[in-house]
Amino acid sequence: MKPNELFDQAADKPGRRGDAIGALFAGLAAAATAAAAERRAQREAQREARRNRPEAVAARKTAARRGWETRRRNAEEKARMHALDDGPVRTGPRCDEMTHDSRGQESFCYLEPGHDGDHDNDLGLTWPRDENETEEVASHG
Repeated sequence: MKPNELFDQAADKPGRRGDAIGALFAGLAAAATAAAAERRAQREAQREARRNRPEAVAARKTAARRGWETRRRNAEEKARMHALDDGPVRTGPRCDEMTHDSRGQESFCYLEPGHDGDHDNDLGLTWPRDENETEEVASHG
């Protein structure tokens, strides 16, 4: 029996109103669910149609190419900067002192152990010696 038929019977027989109202709401819920599924399917079909248009495909290809070129350019710049930072490499023992540069990265002294004067990282960053440091060097040596 369809919801409308049950509703008509309920109008004639008040004892069956619960069945009719329940059937009516069940029918409404089923219709709303079917309508929502239909709208969802239509939106998905429209989205796919827009996505597969030639100008949309071309725009995605252009954006991907630009992104690739930007990543390549950034990698080349990083490699070029790294090559500049890799000046002459000091061999042999080094001072163990460390500080943090303006970006918070660790920077180590590249001078010989027990050197006089400020510490230097060979990249332009210098920092003063600690007063206690000279005493430690003297006590070890």
